[in-house]
Amino acid sequence: MGPSLRAALGAGGHRGGRPGAHGARRHIRIRLTRSTAVHSVDRVLSPHQLPEDSVSASTAPHTPRPVPQRLRDARAVLFDLDGVLTPTADVHRHAWKQAFGEFFDHLSRSDALSDQDYLTLVDGKPRYDGVRAVLQDRGLSLPDGDPSDAPDFGTVCALGNRKNQAFTEILERDGVQPYPGSVAYVDHVVEAGLEVAVVSSSRNAREVLRAAGLAHRFPVVIDGQVAAARRLPGKPSPDTYLAGAEELGWRPSECIVVEDAISGVAAGAAGDFGLVIGVARDQPHSALLEAGADTVVDDLAELVKAGDDAVADTWSLSDPRAEDAPSLEDETVYSTGNGFLGLRWQGPDGGQHRNGTFINGLHETWRIAYPENSYGQAESGQTMIPAPDARGFLVYVDDEALELGRTEVDLAETRLDFRDGTLTSRTQWRTARGDRVEVRVRQLVSFEQRHLALFEYSVRPLDADAHIHLRSTLIDPGAADKVPSPAQADYAASGPEGIGDPRKSEAVDEHPLVPAGNWNDDGVDVLSFSVRNSGMTVATGVGHEVRYPDGGAGRARTGTRRSPDRLDEWVDIDLHAGEAVRLVKYVTYHSSRRQPALEMRSRAGRSVATAMRGGAASVFDQQAKWARAFWERSDVEVGGSLPATQRSVRWNLWQLAQAAARADGQGISAKGVSGNGYSGHYFWDTEIFVVPFLSYTSPQWARNALRARINMLPKARERARMLNEEGALFPWRTINGEEASAYFPAGSAQYHINADISSALSHYLQATADLDLLSSGGAEVFVETARMWLSLGFWRKASDGLHFHLHGVTGPDEYTALVNDNAYTNVMAAFNLEEAARTVQRLASTDPEAYRTLVTELALQPDEPEAWLAAAAGMFVGFDEALGVHQQDASFLDKEVWDVPGTPPNKHPLLLHYHPLVLYRFQVLKQADTVLALWLRSSRFTAEQKRADFDYYDPLTTGDSTLSATVQSIVAAEVGYAQLAMHYFLHALDVDLMNLHHNTSDGVHVASTGGVWAALVNGFGGLRDDDGVWRFSPRLPADWPSLTFRLTWRGTRVRFTVTRDRFEAFAETGTDPVEFFVNGEALRVVPGEGTVGTELRDQGPALKGSPSFASIVALQREDGSRLGPAVR
Repeated sequence: MGPSLRAALGAGGHRGGRPGAHGARRHIRIRLTRSTAVHSVDRVLSPHQLPEDSVSASTAPHTPRPVPQRLRDARAVLFDLDGVLTPTADVHRHAWKQAFGEFFDHLSRSDALSDQDYLTLVDGKPRYDGVRAVLQDRGLSLPDGDPSDAPDFGTVCALGNRKNQAFTEILERDGVQPYPGSVAYVDHVVEAGLEVAVVSSSRNAREVLRAAGLAHRFPVVIDGQVAAARRLPGKPSPDTYLAGAEELGWRPSECIVVEDAISGVAAGAAGDFGLVIGVARDQPHSALLEAGADTVVDDLAELVKAGDDAVADTWSLSDPRAEDAPSLEDETVYSTGNGFLGLRWQGPDGGQHRNGTFINGLHETWRIAYPENSYGQAESGQTMIPAPDARGFLVYVDDEALELGRTEVDLAETRLDFRDGTLTSRTQWRTARGDRVEVRVRQLVSFEQRHLALFEYSVRPLDADAHIHLRSTLIDPGAADKVPSPAQADYAASGPEGIGDPRKSEAVDEHPLVPAGNWNDDGVDVLSFSVRNSGMTVATGVGHEVRYPDGGAGRARTGTRRSPDRLDEWVDIDLHAGEAVRLVKYVTYHSSRRQPALEMRSRAGRSVATAMRGGAASVFDQQAKWARAFWERSDVEVGGSLPATQRSVRWNLWQLAQAAARADGQGISAKGVSGNGYSGHYFWDTEIFVVPFLSYTSPQWARNALRARINMLPKARERARMLNEEGALFPWRTINGEEASAYFPAGSAQYHINADISSALSHYLQATADLDLLSSGGAEVFVETARMWLSLGFWRKASDGLHFHLHGVTGPDEYTALVNDNAYTNVMAAFNLEEAARTVQRLASTDPEAYRTLVTELALQPDEPEAWLAAAAGMFVGFDEALGVHQQDASFLDKEVWDVPGTPPNKHPLLLHYHPLVLYRFQVLKQADTVLALWLRSSRFTAEQKRADFDYYDPLTTGDSTLSATVQSIVAAEVGYAQLAMHYFLHALDVDLMNLHHNTSDGVHVASTGGVWAALVNGFGGLRDDDGVWRFSPRLPADWPSLTFRLTWRGTRVRFTVTRDRFEAFAETGTDPVEFFVNGEALRVVPGEGTVGTELRDQGPALKGSPSFASIVALQREDGSRLGPAVR
């Protein structure tokens, strides 16, 4: 079984022996009843699950390999013809009997070909091989002769041709009807998005398909004539099936073989195909299993279930469409990336619909112009710019361009596969002549080779011969034709223009890429550019491989057109109906802030050459292996029949991989590499919502993200000095480390960025005990951020003692700015101060050398840690006794209340419809602020305080930020609002998939995808870890039977499962035990010692409904005034 299909199950689905590389087969005993065989396949391919006990093997020296769970684990199905699709096996049997009956009469022998002779000696074999087998069995021999021999009895070929003559006569006289169950199964697999082909030993396969009315269903037919022309050995050799897989463009491991003959099953087994299905028309189940079938059915109808019984695919996102061009939102949702390189989906016609290729950190700069400037304002604007675009692929059929909106489309399907990391599309176009042409594209951005993107194209005329012209392009975005797609034109005409929307990317006045030279050698071309103002350099390398059908190379011409900012590679070829031409495109990107363009050209060229030497199949294999490893440590499984929820969960988790995996120290921007919304800037949300997921599942990625912040320390120190503070102040939004926020009240004033980074660093260090990072910059971050807080704040005496205050700051809620004592900021700053002091004290006692280095390099004074601890202990966090809630800031509760429920939907987000001064006057929140502190610093608050704060602030929160819903879900679950928690969770889950905030077109909301993981693990899983210990208090949704997730603690990966009445943990990897608490009970899981668990007596409070706005406006302030009536 092929590797891409083996991963679906663990040890279930045992099977009979499978031939090895040289055809040797281990024989094992099979215990099988017909009922179990039918039941097993009924679930394995229609669509998904094979029971572990369906087919069992004895304990022989054989390693059982798993059977695929899902039809969508495969990419194609290869059908035998006779006996599988059509009952022509009977026709063949009669023709063989007639031919040999006449032959034996000719020899005056009283002999006949029996049914058993047919099955044993002839069935499934090429015609002449069948003749030889019968002759040998009878102790006879004939000269081979030539295929052109007349039907007679003098040679092997003549006798074989006599059989063929008999077959044709019977077929013409009686006709043939396909098996209804087989037709239903063909429709079933095609509807599931798989491709199909016929692989038959018969030289009459095409005639049979036409007679049965099936010819139009199979664009690829490998029959006896094709095998003879290519000199392919017949079944049981796998060569004809391998040829079928190659014609469709898939590896054997991605294909299913369906056979009824022993020789055909053996061929599928010998080729190591993903799955071999036996159809027991004449052969017994046991014989087909022994020959190498993975499973056996009596009729293919058994593989087709009613739609209501189907378990939807949860490992991919599919988009079946007819003629629609991809929307800008689709370009985002189906984007591919690896954290360094990102490609937006280009649509089925391969045109340049939008700037769609992005490199992490590739940016332009400009001087920010202020009509009324002041000291300390951000000076340099930064925006991510599109890289040279290599996605272009244009197809012309008989000089007719295949274009959406112009050419008729019969079928267009796109699929983003989370399990193997690829994006595939299949489009059937209908030309002006009415002929169908199929275009397939398979692409990826490599996780193993971070500079590499790979495209595999296939073009096949289905109905008629055609002249095909293919053109592959590499274009500087500034040189591309400025023609919008229909979706863009509609969007511009009817959608928001984005004027004044801070969520979008700033426009650059001049085209930023300046050609800096090109290079070509040995089939590899490279274009290089410099960025006009930032001085960065970028180079893109391209290499192509063309795969022709048999004899096609002689009918083809190729060429290249080069210019400083564009490359066009083209192929012209005449194809017969059913033939395919394939183009493989290797693309690499290199960029730098320091190295010249010449160096980038050299690197890009080498990367292309390296990838081409390894081959496309190797790249696809590497990608699938990488994806399997990611899911082994990162998957979150929602129990029960919730396929849509599970699919959306995995899409969100996959976006985290695409944004972070190969960022490799560049930082993780708000949109990853899926678009340049927010100008490609890095914000605080990476540290709060993304790094925790990375720390617990892929700690090296978390380390790389934190290294990006450590590398910004020099500029953060400069920024602190500019704002008259000590230590370091990290930029609110940036690419290159400099502050890029031109609106300081909602930007630079968000000093909490320092605490957010320190919190993420602390979280990572707790999870990994990575002392090397601590000593190579981590400790400096703690010290310098703590110094900033101490210099920013001040002490003030009150009736209850001295308090440390932070004034003139902005918290996460950007509808409230420049306030005093923002609760979130103060709580997080206190933690930052405490963690800095603990770090210094820990270094002093455990690593004196590192401590001395820190003291020397930072001029650290002995009394500083004590001052930090004192400030943390005295940090003021306001509490309103009359309302019974924490003050979001010192003046928030004195404001009038915004009429949140009375604000019409078309006025959201408020920031696009109201001046900041209007918003700042009211109690209204863009996103969770104090409530965020309740989650992140959970141990600081009591259960009663959390409930009261949530009840107050939740109705005032507009959710205009995508960061809000997950936080509200987590805290709602904890305090007992189960239905509200699910409401917020589902909103976050689909915020991009359903474009709920109307800006998915700008790129994926990466922090929100991290928040989805947090809502699952911290919300429903109930994890709190702010004190460095795992404490679980689960809140499983009522309609979820279970929730399973994985967390890694210092090298030991633990799988946690929550059900309604039990909590269990199992150490999947590692050597060290892990201790944790569940509802206060201490548990310890040890690798190799099995599952530990505890009963769940309850899952927290159960509150009905949700906090109401009316209850807030009815409250009274301390002076007796009411909070209402509501305003606005």
